[in-house]
Amino acid sequence: MNRDTTKLSAVSVVAIGLLVLTLTACGGGGKSESGPETGSANPAKEEGGGKFTGELAALYKGSFKPPTGPPLKKPVPGKDVWFISVGQSVETAQNLTKGLEAAAHTLEWNLHIFDGKFESTRFLTGIQQAIAAKAEGIIIFAFDCTAAKAGFEQAKAAGIPVVAIEGRDCNPGLFTYSVKFVDGQTYSEYLENGFAGDQAKWIVAKTEGDAKTILTVETDTYATRIAQPGIERVFDKCPGCEIVDVVDFVGTEFGPPLQEKIEQALNQYPEANSFIAAYDAVMTGGGGAAALRASGRLGEMQVMGGEGSAPGVELIYNKAGMDACSGIDYAWDGYAAVTALARIFLGQDPNSDESGIGSQVCDSEHNLPPKGESYKAPINYVSAYEKMWGLK
Repeated sequence: MNRDTTKLSAVSVVAIGLLVLTLTACGGGGKSESGPETGSANPAKEEGGGKFTGELAALYKGSFKPPTGPPLKKPVPGKDVWFISVGQSVETAQNLTKGLEAAAHTLEWNLHIFDGKFESTRFLTGIQQAIAAKAEGIIIFAFDCTAAKAGFEQAKAAGIPVVAIEGRDCNPGLFTYSVKFVDGQTYSEYLENGFAGDQAKWIVAKTEGDAKTILTVETDTYATRIAQPGIERVFDKCPGCEIVDVVDFVGTEFGPPLQEKIEQALNQYPEANSFIAAYDAVMTGGGGAAALRASGRLGEMQVMGGEGSAPGVELIYNKAGMDACSGIDYAWDGYAAVTALARIFLGQDPNSDESGIGSQVCDSEHNLPPKGESYKAPINYVSAYEKMWGLK
């Protein structure tokens, strides 16, 4: 997909939700080479597998922390707030919206939801409509400042604060605040080091330091490129591990073309014993699970999915093409964004908050939500935020 297009792939944004990320220089492609084996019959398993197997407990525990911050002076009711979503047809955005709606209802705010439908022209329209409606605050999700720069300039000129969730700011910046993640990480740091790093660590552990992995990377969005360097850094620490192939794709290839690419990689690299998806939809609508089943090698592969969507979780239950997820609870992001905006309204610094938003690995034996549901965090963040708001 051309980066100048005004329409984004709907499936790209599952990853954007998951992922709108850093480092423009980190594109797709490339392979990680494993180091030479020395010192024993199987040093890879001793050095890599043992190390990472020991990390499984931490992966299953997850990196979430209870949200903390100074008490709000007194949340102001009746605020008129607009939410500009990258696209409401994907589960990630829907889950985040649920969190926003619940938080706004508790604070007695009026929340207006605008569906960007993955089109930058609609992102701009939504911001301009919010300005015309005299919105008191704007929250955006999963698109960058450059996609609607004129709108953000107009919002700033009108004195309307903008809180971004997984969006990259312009330079100089136009966002009032960008939601941070556990330990104060930016979304790009969190997704590269936490989400993607956890994906890789689980694969290395499950292959006992002998991972021969096929990796998928969507190259046409800033959001979906950043995971690759995070995965590669983990593999670099495992002497017996190798990324044997990187399946690059763009949003317009989603579906049969992507499935064909994955099938070709499986045929070309019969030694592959593991697979990492950029996000869950690669395995579901993207055809990744179908490609693995068609290869006849599904039972031989360790397959790490993405964020823990309901369809992805169903694949884990059914052993039908996904074995694990690096779970993210997007409703939590909604609470963090509303809290940041409430602080801005009261003249407080939103940087004083520790959102606690992290990730947690799930598989058939750990942290798997009930069938039909997406991944949920193990912490009662709703109660923690309500206490911070002085409501408990």
